[in-house]
Amino acid sequence: MNLDGFSRGDSPLHHLDPRMKIVAYLPLAVLTALIDSFFQVLLALATALILAGTARIFSRLLLQRLAVVNMFMAFLWLTLPFSVSGEPLLWQAGALSPSIEGTALSLLLTLKTNAIALYTVSLPGTSTVMSLSHAMLHLRFPRKLVTIFYFFYRYIGVISREFSTMQRMLKARAFHATSSLHTVRVYGYFTGILFIRSIERAERVYHALVMRNFTGEFPLLFHFNARGNDIAFLCLMAVVTLTIAFL
Repeated sequence: MNLDGFSRGDSPLHHLDPRMKIVAYLPLAVLTALIDSFFQVLLALATALILAGTARIFSRLLLQRLAVVNMFMAFLWLTLPFSVSGEPLLWQAGALSPSIEGTALSLLLTLKTNAIALYTVSLPGTSTVMSLSHAMLHLRFPRKLVTIFYFFYRYIGVISREFSTMQRMLKARAFHATSSLHTVRVYGYFTGILFIRSIERAERVYHALVMRNFTGEFPLLFHFNARGNDIAFLCLMAVVTLTIAFL
């Protein structure tokens, strides 16, 4: 599993100080999640598209990530238009009538979700996880939270490979998923074994760290140096965020 898929690039955003990108990202993402005006949301989405274009991340990988995000939004479209009361949109048939208010709310949430997803990929996503962890320590994030974030990144790939290995084991034994109780039982054992192996791996990693005198904190061996373009970018994003907020 590659969580650094967008960090390899040569765009202006890739060369920015990760601290500035985090500071610019957080208020913009929170503001986008809170606004409820279509005009503001469209402006936020336009900002996200401009950032994505500046980062040069338009690719098949980006479409795959957005497809995963919008797959969850599809469930909203199947429920909200029919559960929010209001004027009927197309037809009136009791509970099966989609409302204008429910459809508008679904559209609003979809636009906001895609804007925040593009922010995430364009700003923190264009830095490596290691540099983001380093930047969060410099920004005085809780050290335990940063440690958990780093170890999640470090070992999610290990668990993913273990998952793939167990899947191949099932295929080697001619297992085919059906709607039977046997399939449910096999998937239950599969999940349980994966969970147990994850715990065993975590225990081995913990003991290895204790043997190396790990105290729960990573020392900062070098420091970032903010340049003029980093400050200019942060000021520009502050202006954009305030503009969206006060329009």
